[in-house]
Amino acid sequence: MSAVSDELTPDRIENCPHPRETQVLHGHESAEQSFLTAINAKKLHHAWLLEGPKGCGKASLAYRVARTLLGAQVDAANGLLGVAEADPVTRQITAGSYPDLMSITNGWNEKTKKWRNEISVDQVRKISGLFANRAAGNGWRVCIIDCADDLNHNAANALLKTLEEPPKQGLLLLVCHRPGRMLATIRSRCRRLVLRAPGEDISRQVAMASGADETSAKLAATLAQGCPGRAAQIANAGGLELWNWIEQVFANLPKLNKAEVHVMANRLAVKNARQSMLLFLALLQLRLQQEIHRLSLLGTADLLAPWLLVLEDNRSLQADIDRINLDPAMSLYQLIAAIAQAAIQSQNIERAGAV
Repeated sequence: MSAVSDELTPDRIENCPHPRETQVLHGHESAEQSFLTAINAKKLHHAWLLEGPKGCGKASLAYRVARTLLGAQVDAANGLLGVAEADPVTRQITAGSYPDLMSITNGWNEKTKKWRNEISVDQVRKISGLFANRAAGNGWRVCIIDCADDLNHNAANALLKTLEEPPKQGLLLLVCHRPGRMLATIRSRCRRLVLRAPGEDISRQVAMASGADETSAKLAATLAQGCPGRAAQIANAGGLELWNWIEQVFANLPKLNKAEVHVMANRLAVKNARQSMLLFLALLQLRLQQEIHRLSLLGTADLLAPWLLVLEDNRSLQADIDRINLDPAMSLYQLIAAIAQAAIQSQNIERAGAV
């Protein structure tokens, strides 16, 4: 694993600190209070499902809960679940070396030299070892799964067995972007906590704190729809450049500069650009939704049909991006070409007098 230690991990957003390194969390005081109340009352449920959009702070909250529960020194200056950064427990968790805390995420595939797009049963089985061992610290052991959406079928069933026989002083924190992808039996055994996007103002501040200028941070916060982690990624990892490119494509429709599209598709298809590709597709989805909304105001379903098909193609590409037999450059080129075709169809409908 040392060979990839400097690369992005699946549970970290590009150009953002890892959630275990994030000491301050804004906009989720109510969620923190829910945990604090349960901890103080000694009625902490053994499994929590932290739901919400990607980049809203779910994983950061999970690590804040873990630090508090595992005995790090309280520091109210850092919020309800704030702890002292110099505390030994905090330092060990930040370094990823605290023995009573386990993080489960998509594993590394040595054969393909890529992160897997799912969490395997072998990874989940490690959780039983954590809970079977005597705690090295204050008695609690914590496991964070980020993200639980990526559990494959066998892994989900293995996790279900752990949930059915909860360990004493053991806590499972499941970070989840799309709860509908999870087994209903897993959801029913967890306490559900829904986190909303903190909003554009907080996202703008986070983006600026990560190094973006005010103008870029403001646009990034809007494009991120109020999710701070996503805003920082957009502002500092080429997201604004990608958005401007998408806007230029839409401004020139139905004309399409095929050479420029090929250049962008090939740039995003390289092995180490996976997060950039996913970011591009997320921004493209937002722009498609904006176009669909604009057309919906014109009052006819005929105009929407081709755009809805492209929107679905975009969603499918996001879901299938890690398929072994997928050519990402060709798939992306075909997707942009389909947008141009949708624009032509819309123009033809308008000219035919349908609008």
